[in-house]
Amino acid sequence: MGNIIDFLNKFSNGVMPFPVEWISEHPGKVEDALAKLSVEDQIRCAMQLRGPRMQDFINLSPNARAVVRGLPPEELYQMIKETGLRESLSVLAMMSQNQLQYSFDLEWWQRDRFVPECALEWIELLDTCEDSSILEWLQNEDFDQKVALFQSLIKVYKDDEMTNSYEGVEDMPHLNMDGVYDIYFKTEEHGALKRLLTLLRSVDQPLYHSLLEAVIWYPVTQTVEKAYRWRLTRTAERGIPDFEEAMGIYSHPSPEALTIPVPELEEFAYLGEFNIAPTYPLLLTGSVPFFKDVILRLGNSYRLNTICWELTYLANKIMVADQMESSNLEMRKESLKKMLGYINIGLELGASGDLEKGGKLLDHTPILPLFQTGYQQLMNLKWKTENFLKENGSFLEWMLAEFHKDLLAALLDRFPKVAEVDGDEESLSWRHFASIQDVRKAESFLDQWMFYLRFARKGLGLNNQLIKRYLEICDVPEKHESVDLVVWTTTAFARYILFEEISCEPLSEPAAKSFLEIVFLPGIFKEEVRQCDSALVESFHQELLKLPLAWIETDRSFLVTLLHECVSHLQQEFGRLDLKGEIDWRFTHGLCITKGNPASTSC
Repeated sequence: MGNIIDFLNKFSNGVMPFPVEWISEHPGKVEDALAKLSVEDQIRCAMQLRGPRMQDFINLSPNARAVVRGLPPEELYQMIKETGLRESLSVLAMMSQNQLQYSFDLEWWQRDRFVPECALEWIELLDTCEDSSILEWLQNEDFDQKVALFQSLIKVYKDDEMTNSYEGVEDMPHLNMDGVYDIYFKTEEHGALKRLLTLLRSVDQPLYHSLLEAVIWYPVTQTVEKAYRWRLTRTAERGIPDFEEAMGIYSHPSPEALTIPVPELEEFAYLGEFNIAPTYPLLLTGSVPFFKDVILRLGNSYRLNTICWELTYLANKIMVADQMESSNLEMRKESLKKMLGYINIGLELGASGDLEKGGKLLDHTPILPLFQTGYQQLMNLKWKTENFLKENGSFLEWMLAEFHKDLLAALLDRFPKVAEVDGDEESLSWRHFASIQDVRKAESFLDQWMFYLRFARKGLGLNNQLIKRYLEICDVPEKHESVDLVVWTTTAFARYILFEEISCEPLSEPAAKSFLEIVFLPGIFKEEVRQCDSALVESFHQELLKLPLAWIETDRSFLVTLLHECVSHLQQEFGRLDLKGEIDWRFTHGLCITKGNPASTSC
């Protein structure tokens, strides 16, 4: 937490006036310290914190309401998502009408579908808060939105010849406060909604009557469509456009984009006394150290604030373009990680990895072109992977282990991913690309397999037809899909040691056992893994280098890697076997073995 606070100090024009631990350990001291700070300074301090700790800080402030209402709606909403809606009642009670509306726009809609269950949850929670802004919201916000809300939660009838059908209300809870309007609740839990309607009637009877009349007469579908259009208008003003516009972030970066002036802070202004930029997008910059270090070198606090706004708006556009639910905290985090990773790649490229150049670039370049540059790098990687698969087709099936198939599949994703190995190849996690190093590693992986396939074809003499013949006589491994390039190469190693030939023809059981007896050095302890004779491995290595493969330096490096995998696999699979006894080859994996006498299948 300390590193985050040190980082966010950069944006707060000040330092937290007490250790963060005091918020929970010495709340009285925190209250005394906050009493000496201006509201703006308290807001800036609050924004150095996250989630529940940020809320605890606000609750200790003597100006808690002013602090809450001075926070950007985006920052406040993020805090609520990190803390939990039901755990944020103290903050909900102090939110302004505009802050509530921002949260409603993100929570009550799933794309273009209004979700009454989410709306009712907010109404019920606000009902438990004293002096919330929900009534103010009812009196001031878009009328169609309120009608859509009530149409989803209640039915309304009047005892007259036009509206007295009363169909389908037999089992619904009923309310009639004036002898005119019969209100039927569509949900069993309706106490909060009932109290809200009662309050509205007592405070603003004309609005109460207008809303109930609209619930009766407004066409439901058209009302929801109008409410959605108004919602799009509001969210567009907060940097959350419609899908078509949001998809523009994935367009190719134009050279002219780098000459566009950086945004002005006033372009992100909202109604309120303070225009303080959200800082939550910076929470995950630990995964993009180059971008983080460049930001820390910027001395322009004005530019730092506009960068925070740009990051916030861009993350929102990513969620729209990727059709992610903005109310889902994990999806919000994913969009932030993806955004920061792409920006980091674009910034590293533009600055050639130089922090000083990166600072100058970031000081004069909008964030979006950097993001698009990073995205374009990954699209180039994806296209390279697609061409690789097209050129090699079914032959890859005989070469790739499941692990490598997963790695290739990740590069073919709509947005290519990096595989991270957790302990062993059986446990993989996936993340977005975050650096040029990630891109270079993926490119090297493809180059490595381009060499491997050339080596398999021209060096080991394999082709689809020959592989099928070998597998027809191969009894071990039992599952033919378990045979990959490492197994083919290890088999070729065995035939070279035994017969001085480069071939992947399956071994007989006696030949396989003889190979193991030759290749392993004697062990000292019975249970230890025996090591392969490095002289034999090197002999095979030198023989392979004589193959006419137009070798380049990276090819030689890739071959060393392949042989290292073969040796490791040999030691793992066979290094503990008692070669003096019978071997149950069914439980081994690493050599192609036939239980009969293989006829020559060489071409």
